[in-house]
Amino acid sequence: MSSVGRSRSGVRGGWWLRAGGYTLLELIAVLAVVGLALSVVMPSVSSGLHRWRLRAAVREMTTMLKFTRTQAVATRQSLRVVLDRRRNLYWLDRPTSALDADQAQDKGIRLYALPAGVHFGLVTVGGQEKSGDQLGVLFSAYGTTTGTSVQVVGDRGIGYRIVLDQVTGQASIRRMEG
Repeated sequence: MSSVGRSRSGVRGGWWLRAGGYTLLELIAVLAVVGLALSVVMPSVSSGLHRWRLRAAVREMTTMLKFTRTQAVATRQSLRVVLDRRRNLYWLDRPTSALDADQAQDKGIRLYALPAGVHFGLVTVGGQEKSGDQLGVLFSAYGTTTGTSVQVVGDRGIGYRIVLDQVTGQASIRRMEG
């Protein structure tokens, strides 16, 4: 019998085929490499996830505004989207109603929440800044609005402005330069 390809222990192959598994030093080296790779990748993943949540919130809010405009025209009734800036909630409601978020929820109105780390910023109506915890974006039965602009801002200062055309009521999204 030839001894070519056999180790001293008589097992065919080399050191990589030993039956005992990996050494502690090999496991520590692999964990160190994985830890180093994660420390490089995680900040960019976290930043990307934050931007994705912010953009999704802006798209969802814009969709709600477009839907409200469409419903106002279809039903020939004025409607509004209520913004609760203190609780970062918004919902569709009639303009004559003066409900807060709890009352709206009790009446079965669906509330939409901005994700964690995202909040409403400056709101302007007809070019004038509006303050207060609860504001309404009004759409007439003809689909017009009062020329509203709503900022949706992330905790890292990145933000978008949803602008509603005064005549057509159409919504557009603009990135805010921070």
